[in-house]
Amino acid sequence: MQPKTKSRLAPLILLARSLLSLTLAQLFLLSQSAFAQDVASDGDFEEGQSQYQLACAECHEGALLEAPQRTALALFPPERIVQSLESGIMATAGMALTRDEKRQVAYYLTGRRYDENQTDTASFSCEPGLSPGAKLTRALAWNGWGGEVGNTRYRANETTLTKDNVGQLQLKWAFAFPNATRSRAQPVVTPEVVFTGSQDGTIYALDSDNGCPLWTFNADGEARGSLFVDTDDEGVPETILFGDFTAHAYAVNAQTGELLWKTKVHDHEAAIVTGSVIAHEDTLIVPLSSLEVILASRTDYQCCTFRGALVALSISTGEELWRTHTTDRPRPTILSSAGTQQYGPSGAPIWASPTIDAERNLVYAGTGENYSSPANEYSDAVLAMDLDSGELIWSAQLTRDDAWNGACSRNAPNCPEEDGPDYDIGASPILTQDENGRDIIMVGQKSGMVYALNPDNGGLIWEQRAGSGGTMGGIHYGMSANAEKLFVGVSDLPTNNPYNVGPSHPGIHAFRPSTGDILWRRDLSNQCEESRFLCWHGISAAVSSTDELVFAGSLDGILRAFDADNGDILWETTTLQDFGAPNGIEARGGAIEADGPIVVNGKVYVTSGYDKWNEAPGNVLLVYSLNGE
Repeated sequence: MQPKTKSRLAPLILLARSLLSLTLAQLFLLSQSAFAQDVASDGDFEEGQSQYQLACAECHEGALLEAPQRTALALFPPERIVQSLESGIMATAGMALTRDEKRQVAYYLTGRRYDENQTDTASFSCEPGLSPGAKLTRALAWNGWGGEVGNTRYRANETTLTKDNVGQLQLKWAFAFPNATRSRAQPVVTPEVVFTGSQDGTIYALDSDNGCPLWTFNADGEARGSLFVDTDDEGVPETILFGDFTAHAYAVNAQTGELLWKTKVHDHEAAIVTGSVIAHEDTLIVPLSSLEVILASRTDYQCCTFRGALVALSISTGEELWRTHTTDRPRPTILSSAGTQQYGPSGAPIWASPTIDAERNLVYAGTGENYSSPANEYSDAVLAMDLDSGELIWSAQLTRDDAWNGACSRNAPNCPEEDGPDYDIGASPILTQDENGRDIIMVGQKSGMVYALNPDNGGLIWEQRAGSGGTMGGIHYGMSANAEKLFVGVSDLPTNNPYNVGPSHPGIHAFRPSTGDILWRRDLSNQCEESRFLCWHGISAAVSSTDELVFAGSLDGILRAFDADNGDILWETTTLQDFGAPNGIEARGGAIEADGPIVVNGKVYVTSGYDKWNEAPGNVLLVYSLNGE
């Protein structure tokens, strides 16, 4: 028997998933007091307020930490709210509302009337250097999340940027994403073009010289991770591959932006793709995660029925080749203290990019916690699957008995008996060699622990603590490694997680790959000024490295270059600032939360801005080069 959750689920998905696009002009110009005076006696305002209180207020008035607060909802374009209620993610919930009531909700939330004549056309006040229709001819320089299929985030052949000249980095260009307050889709780069996704689902091909769009493609939902590019034999881009927030995978022509195919990769209504896809030969690997961890905070929600998965598709056709789940099919278990039916096992999502091991014909993936009891052996684990069949070859569980969902933050009835510790593996496993030439997998966890595993069987080689851990890390989104050093960014954002261990170390730290010995630590100082937004100096985003340098962005919006030998800070700049309107759209940076900087041929690319957890929003892709040239 399966739970009848569809009618309950759709309104909750709106709360968690439709908070995608806000304009920064609204963020800094909206006056709440003036707005209240203007609409306090307005009947449309009062009706919209009533609908909001009925369907939305429970999560957005402080009860659910991850949900943007009421003041953030005020920044939405009203058209986006209406679209969600009419034909988007909230269409099921919108069925109970009349056409006018949907517009009243949007008016209450934003203070602006729905524009019946609005269009979807975006225009940019800049011109790309490449002529329209020009064929791309240059080879890819950085692909996917980790730069290559081992996800090392290490740029071995970077010779332009050195310790001696990195201090000369200056902004070359900025690109502002329209209708966005979150910028976390890491770019893919060639000397000619920068491919990147965005919060509203637009995929961009940008001119590498000035950031002007060459073409755009509109996906159904946010593209959160990095794109992956399939190339010809010369390394020239042929096909753009990615997943989105509606649990679809896409293939798009890299030269033109034309859709080649689109495939639904999970049938659960709360399923999403947050991790970056990765590919090997004609096989695309898609990681599946879910918003159900948030939806479970509702007392009447039948928790939980999503189960994480890796799905393999044919790059040529989009057809499914295999699918491997991380839990058995959920079954009815107990009634919660509120009398709501519970299901399990569930969860164990895959939040990050998988890693390819072509020599062993394996793909490695890290999982998160279970959402409901019972916790199983594949949560908070590294799983190795056969590339051809998806068969599970080995698993290495790093934290046992971790079952947690959003109800635990509120002490609500749907919190499983394990109640944490919520120590997902949010960072991609790294496949590399240590200084002795031994193959090794290195994994960072939100617990603050780093593990080295044997790729043949998942056996533990060493473990070492990098930080105290926490709900937001510990180690959140990723590390970087070469044969001599493993560079670990640590967030250690205080979250009152009772499972944390030892002192916090927000900053960046280097370990010896063969033994886990600490080579150096660089705890960062707090440079936050008073702000309406959360500010913290820890490193949540992934880090990247060259032979001489390590680049990392922190939650306070500061981007730094460190000396790879000792951790000294050689250069820094704040991205938490205005950048004008470089492409006709107001540009502003904010927190650097998830995707990290990438380094290609003397240039550093980084996105800035994050609107969840009350972090500083932003909408910008920034490119730095020597003297800005």
